[in-house]
Amino acid sequence: MNIIILTQSYYPDTVSVSQHLTDFSESLVKSGHNVTVLTSSFGYDSEQKFAKNDLQNGVKIRRIWQTNFGKEIFILRSVNFLTFNLSLLYVGLLIKKSEVDLVFGSTSPPFSGLVGLILSKIKQTPFYYWVLDLQPELSIASGLLSKNSLMAKLFSFFGSYLIKSSTRIISLDRFMTRYLIEKGADRSKIKELPVWPVSEGQYIGGRDENQFRIEANFNKRIVIMFSGNHAHVHSLSTLLLAAKTLRSNDDILFAFVGGGVRKQDVSNFKFENSLDNITQHPFQPRSSFHISIAASDIQVVILGNGLVGFTHPNKIYGAMFLRKPILYIGPKESHATDILEEIPGNILVEHDDVDLLVEKITIFSKLSLNQIKEIGDANYTYAKNNFNPDVLLKEMIDFVEEYE
Repeated sequence: MNIIILTQSYYPDTVSVSQHLTDFSESLVKSGHNVTVLTSSFGYDSEQKFAKNDLQNGVKIRRIWQTNFGKEIFILRSVNFLTFNLSLLYVGLLIKKSEVDLVFGSTSPPFSGLVGLILSKIKQTPFYYWVLDLQPELSIASGLLSKNSLMAKLFSFFGSYLIKSSTRIISLDRFMTRYLIEKGADRSKIKELPVWPVSEGQYIGGRDENQFRIEANFNKRIVIMFSGNHAHVHSLSTLLLAAKTLRSNDDILFAFVGGGVRKQDVSNFKFENSLDNITQHPFQPRSSFHISIAASDIQVVILGNGLVGFTHPNKIYGAMFLRKPILYIGPKESHATDILEEIPGNILVEHDDVDLLVEKITIFSKLSLNQIKEIGDANYTYAKNNFNPDVLLKEMIDFVEEYE
């Protein structure tokens, strides 16, 4: 098949959606399909501009123009989405109908899926929709958009139309599936499939020999790490307040790795409270991602209140696959708690319960390194049995090929 994939982020970008779509696209090529990716010219969290045309492991990459005003101001960010989607539609229309057998889109950026649906109707091909998160639900729940605003109602209308009209849909968890059905999706068209860990390797070596740990001066401290995109949906306040409460505990360090719109919130909190127990580090390339994760003692996974079913923090899979204990902050019922409640030793707390979080972090910090390793090993075993990348990618490919 000739498959067109639409996405804002793709290789060599390092954000999660880029890495997962890169894996998926290259797996499609290995399965004998011709794949063209239409994506942005700009890095997700940088001013870096990539080559207009590229070929990566058999995947043809075409990068298109868009504005790049940054992500701090909601209106300007919306302009970025609008110009990207308009360019996406224009470039997609130029592709010959005979060169398209299937259009595959995701929710990054918002409503690029709608462009995919329009293109599929014009080209008379199926449209497959990979739901990684939902808009305007996330923006409303995060307080970025008023539920009763004209924009929210307009986005909701188009979002529902997209869900009802897609040929097939990939959902990430049971909560998302339930919401999609409520919005009008046909259950028989939905494939429920979590994303896979994206690390390129396992860290082999001792804790004190870890290069990232050495360069970051973590020393002997217990490192609590939040790694990845600092998005609006990741409410960091409970974690930051715990760091403030534990400021006098020299055995514990809070490390924030990555970027995004909330990165400045961390910087401001650290500065305003003169906290030496918070460190910040840039996004890590996929090739060394496993090394930075290995430098931590426990990995943080955050899911905002009211966001269950609308988004699906997937860093839990990578951290478990890299043998790390998990510190989960979020609602009692979610895809993360479905997993972690089956494995002892991980930390689960709700937002705003700072005292409980401080207590659990303190207890964790007193565990021996062997006890911490046992928790991480149990997580790895669970992840290997349930989130094997080869198995999940094959299921994705099989799902696409069902309509070949």
